[in-house]
Amino acid sequence: MNFANINDNIISKQWKDRYDGLTQKTKVRIDELKNQNPISHQLQVIKKTRVYPKIGDMFILKPTDSVQLRGIVVNNHINNLNGDDLLLILIFNDGVDIEHCIKKGVTSKDLLIRPAMVGKEYWTRGYFSTINNIDIGINLTNIGFYSVMKKKILNEYGKEILVEPELLGIYGVSTITGIGLEVKTELIIKDLI
Repeated sequence: MNFANINDNIISKQWKDRYDGLTQKTKVRIDELKNQNPISHQLQVIKKTRVYPKIGDMFILKPTDSVQLRGIVVNNHINNLNGDDLLLILIFNDGVDIEHCIKKGVTSKDLLIRPAMVGKEYWTRGYFSTINNIDIGINLTNIGFYSVMKKKILNEYGKEILVEPELLGIYGVSTITGIGLEVKTELIIKDLI
């Protein structure tokens, strides 16, 4: 495997363009965040549970004492080369009406971070806390994941998607500190922390 061009992909190019457009002050804050101990990126513990999340479960997460965000489980019991019983989640910008978004179709402007696949430990360790369940069909046709190794866009099961979806994440499992880092980076960009 040639790793020379591993950062030459859709996602990293989008991030580079976005980063280049930020103020110097914001860039410094993001760089400082990334250089901190990964433990400092961790979300706050809310409530631990052993209940495996269902599709449509809305949850809260707290990146800081003053910020609480909401997300939804879009798919569950996902088995792929990254693991078993993974969950596909979306985390929304503050103030977004999630039920309305699901009905009209979620857009990238509704989301704080890209779609992500996570393990159930986000709930068992208490970083995500389910608050209710909405029973409406969730459209998965506009969600996909870029595989850095295969240089292809895949669905959550690893099947190739030929058209780039609007909501594009990275094909892999977000680490237990990964979501926290992404969330805090976005909150810095939006000047909310």
